[in-house]
Amino acid sequence: MKYKFFLFVFVLGGAGQLLSQNQPPVLNNLTAVTNWSNQTVTLTYDVSDAENDPLDIRVQVSNTEGNTYTLTGQITATGDMGFPVTPGPGKTINLDFSALTSLTGPFTVRVIADDQQPFDYQSLVDAVDSNRLRNDLMFVQGIRHRISNPAQLATTQDTLRNCFVQAGLYMNEQTFPYQNYTGRNIIGTLRGIQSGEQVVIVDAHYDSVIDAPGADDNGSGTVGVMEIARLLSEYPTRKTVRFIGFDLEEAGLIGSLRYVQSGIPNGEDILGVYNFEMIGYYTETPNTQDVPTGFNQLFPAAYNEIQANQFRGDFLINVGNFNSLAFGQEFENLAAQYVPDLKVISIFPPGNSEIAPDLRRSDHARFWDAGHEALMLTDGADFRNDCYHTPMDTLDKLNFTFMSNVVKATLVAAAVKADVVHGDWSTVSFQGVPSATNNLNDPCDMFVRPLNNGTLIFTSSRCPWHEVQVEVFDAKGSLLYHETVQLSNSPGYTQFIQVPTPLSAGTYLVRLSGEFGSKVQKMLIP
Repeated sequence: MKYKFFLFVFVLGGAGQLLSQNQPPVLNNLTAVTNWSNQTVTLTYDVSDAENDPLDIRVQVSNTEGNTYTLTGQITATGDMGFPVTPGPGKTINLDFSALTSLTGPFTVRVIADDQQPFDYQSLVDAVDSNRLRNDLMFVQGIRHRISNPAQLATTQDTLRNCFVQAGLYMNEQTFPYQNYTGRNIIGTLRGIQSGEQVVIVDAHYDSVIDAPGADDNGSGTVGVMEIARLLSEYPTRKTVRFIGFDLEEAGLIGSLRYVQSGIPNGEDILGVYNFEMIGYYTETPNTQDVPTGFNQLFPAAYNEIQANQFRGDFLINVGNFNSLAFGQEFENLAAQYVPDLKVISIFPPGNSEIAPDLRRSDHARFWDAGHEALMLTDGADFRNDCYHTPMDTLDKLNFTFMSNVVKATLVAAAVKADVVHGDWSTVSFQGVPSATNNLNDPCDMFVRPLNNGTLIFTSSRCPWHEVQVEVFDAKGSLLYHETVQLSNSPGYTQFIQVPTPLSAGTYLVRLSGEFGSKVQKMLIP
């Protein structure tokens, strides 16, 4: 990932979108003021809770731009943190960086608010939006091949990058050579707040064959990963969740092979992999579901179920090797509990499915071979979809109710596996050297706040930028407004912004970007 001089990131919280009996807290307006001559940083934040529950406030510190938070134990933090903290505005936390004087930033500080209430997984599931899946796929659909259409391939890579960044994930790329092409695995990481070394992976390949627009294969899986990344990133998780768009699957599972060989960080424990491989084709017409030769002998129970259903293609196929048996059964059980309209048929071949090579035809197989638990979640590819690997693989052939149900089941399975927290979080990053007496690299302070209906107020101080791009996004990541603000050289600067269409009550994302970097903040309009 390319980072500019310094980066501010404020993660969009999930409260206000996913309604439950007990609302999660909302953490807003996190800012940091550095005083490197004293080796201290002062955080301020606002936090609210609909039920006024006492909160557990945690602070974590990173010097890897939010990829890991290993510095947490090296700082002393005092103030409005720990348990219990009463919700309210103007909370402060003081951080002592004196043990980190040998390090140069950027530093990232993450504040987590947890009301310690049970998480409502059904509300999370219900937030999956089939219309958003459709809109995303309209944009992704198109030949995505390094030779026949590199432009659409690059556009899809950018789509994944933007989704991960807007979701507040740590975004990076794994690049590798292949013939005359540079392959790119696009990776977004939601670092766990408690057991970050334990990792849950949700992935899909985003490339297509040379002459197919690849709506089902595998645009459907790609937009499914994006939807889960958006929704799950709204909440802290105790374990890490990693979202990956694999390149060059169609060339022989090359991207996932490179990831398994050299992309997994040392010391990580992969708890399980959910691999989307075509999740959009559905039909209730009899005799539309085929099976590989010998399937009835290898998997008689699954075959009898398909036969009893008159070979209709109206179910999700959940494929795990024998090592992934418990992992796959957990997925099936959670799907039945939270998405009862989704029919799931599970298959667990022995070994790594050497006796059934058709069940190895996607990126999950590389994880199997490396000893990791992994599932292929699929509509059956060419055993159901006659448009597979043809120019006819287009969006109009797909069923978005089925697709959204598959995404719902995978979302809840990943959320349970990662142990999602009933809370909210925000991050702020800043440049500097804790031992410096006069650090001119301290970032300027910029913020946008709602003033009244249709008016926002932009403020800045200590800012060397000449102009700032102000972008306002809704909670789904759609751009609502854009304006260029010219900054003066005065110590403080204020400008009123008139938004043509008044913003309704809710949570918004504001991105401020200029020549030295970018800052993303969460803005709540009551």
